[in-house]
Amino acid sequence: MSEVKSYYKSFVTMLSGNMLSQLIPFIIAPILTRLFVEEEFATFANYLAIASLIGIVASGRLEIAIPIAHKKKDALNVVYTALVITFSLVILSILIPMNSDSIGLLYNDDYLGEYLITVPLAILSIGLLGLTYNWVLRLKKYRLLSLGKVSQSIVNSSLAAILGYAGWGVNGLIFGWLISQFVGIIVMLLFIEIKVKNEGFNNNVIKSTLKEFRDFPLINSLHAFTDILATQVLLFWVITSYFGLFELGLFVVMNKYIRAPIVLITSSVSSIFYAETSEALNNNKSPIPILKKTVLTTFLFSIPFIAVILFFAPQVFGWYLGDKWAISGSYAQRIIPILFMLFLLSPISSIPILFKQQQKAFIFSMSGYAFSLGSLFFASYSGMAFIDALTVYAVSFSLYQFSYLYWFYLLIKNRNADTG
Repeated sequence: MSEVKSYYKSFVTMLSGNMLSQLIPFIIAPILTRLFVEEEFATFANYLAIASLIGIVASGRLEIAIPIAHKKKDALNVVYTALVITFSLVILSILIPMNSDSIGLLYNDDYLGEYLITVPLAILSIGLLGLTYNWVLRLKKYRLLSLGKVSQSIVNSSLAAILGYAGWGVNGLIFGWLISQFVGIIVMLLFIEIKVKNEGFNNNVIKSTLKEFRDFPLINSLHAFTDILATQVLLFWVITSYFGLFELGLFVVMNKYIRAPIVLITSSVSSIFYAETSEALNNNKSPIPILKKTVLTTFLFSIPFIAVILFFAPQVFGWYLGDKWAISGSYAQRIIPILFMLFLLSPISSIPILFKQQQKAFIFSMSGYAFSLGSLFFASYSGMAFIDALTVYAVSFSLYQFSYLYWFYLLIKNRNADTG
């Protein structure tokens, strides 16, 4: 009974922080959609997709090994090794602004290239934030995680509004986001003990750490990389190339604000699921009770959310963000299958990591992405209107998500049978 109380106490702590961090962008949203035009949101989305493509693997995905390392010394070695990888990739990422003109031409975006100069700094922020977040998660300081997210949200939204009002355009969106990343890092570091010196850390330790957690840089990195490649970089590229920046702007604004409530719930549950399941597996306990609580929690939250989107999305978008954004609400209705599956899948997406099935998960996701993106490309190439092409993509992508969820169920079932 105490474990159940502890779980829901942690959930409420994370949820309250995430709720505030997501509420702030919603409050500022009507201001931003009147300060920036659709094409500016589209260019920022392409910039962020490119930065995230490298940033997601900036630490070799070793950051997610921090909570599951058995000893503190092992966790510290993971951090130090990840920092070496991060700074190496930041240096290599200088190649991106050096080829900015070619990238802008590829995206059919005349302005994208001039903003890519800050991409190395963006990659550094993503890598450091991931390491900081997961160290705090290892400590189970859920209030501090919430504080970090709220600080990021306040800085990001307020700076974007101020700089947008000052006429900074896309730069306002970029610098608002970039500065908020470092603010989140600093806020969390201020409240934890930091051990800077580790006399035993050397090249041999790096090699042994990479050997022990090899699935993270070798497999999970590829998996995370292809996730961003498929769901952002290539998706945005197809939309930009076939339908233009205007349509992409409508889509990314919809995608941002429609996913925010989902992230609000699922990220809170996901962090707890990962930490609690790691502990259960380390103690040779069944993860079934944690899985049931997690799925039931997100399912109950999904019902009212999906109902509102289904019946009122265009009216809500038009009323709150401005009349020109009502079409974004129609786009939201078309991706309802994806949204519902995200509620169920996102909180337990760490299962392949916890069960050391990252290689199979990578193959699974590659097949799913090829199927869904192939469907979108075919629909776009066939001359469909964007909203119809989006429907085709939503159906194919949700089918992939459902099969992925079923595979998770089989993994848990088999593990429970072995434990029993």
